[in-house]
Amino acid sequence: MAQYRVVDSSENVVEEKEFDDATSAYDWFKTVAAPDDSLGTVMQVHDDGEWKNFEVSDGGTNASPSADAD
Repeated sequence: MAQYRVVDSSENVVEEKEFDDATSAYDWFKTVAAPDDSLGTVMQVHDDGEWKNFEVSDGGTNASPSADAD
């Protein structure tokens, strides 16, 4: 499982969680961790000992989960 975290625009870690796949992590980000799609909210994945950006919110109202969601 991979570890993901949400970081707000002030660079504060909002929440961390582990997922089996990136689709589940993305859906969590869009519907639970950052449901209002706030500008500057970042989802990061822990990869090879470093946190790397996985998704960056550009603002708006897109609270829809991915098209791959069950």
